[in-house]
Amino acid sequence: MQEQLKKVLVVDDDQSVVAFVSTALSPEKYEVVGASDGLAGLSQACKEPPDLIILDVYMPRQPGFYTLRDLKNNPKTKEIPVIMLTSISKRFGIAFSTQDIYDFLGIEPDVYLEKPVDPTYLQQVADKLLGMSSAAKDSPMEKD
Repeated sequence: MQEQLKKVLVVDDDQSVVAFVSTALSPEKYEVVGASDGLAGLSQACKEPPDLIILDVYMPRQPGFYTLRDLKNNPKTKEIPVIMLTSISKRFGIAFSTQDIYDFLGIEPDVYLEKPVDPTYLQQVADKLLGMSSAAKDSPMEKD
């Protein structure tokens, strides 16, 4: 019997990132869907909660930090693991960590990664967050 695919919502205004995540995550394990901004991602997550959310920071309509806040404050979505995947450091020269985000918002993503990210590492992180791989369980995963 085949296991049900885990649904991953990628919230990023750059469709090449959605395509990258779709390619990086094993199609035998994951179904990847996209939303082009924070408000659309929040709406989609509330309508059909995914198993994992990958969230950009710099987006139109609502930045990722506020989308993270809204996701974690919503009873329907607060338990969904969130990976913040962003190039904000490269784009603006501002480096963040999960602690910085916590200090700013009082909440933090499960994992914070800077673009570009190694596709194999992204797969390992997703697997670990969703308890899908014994190899990933043994590999180190940093939040910062």
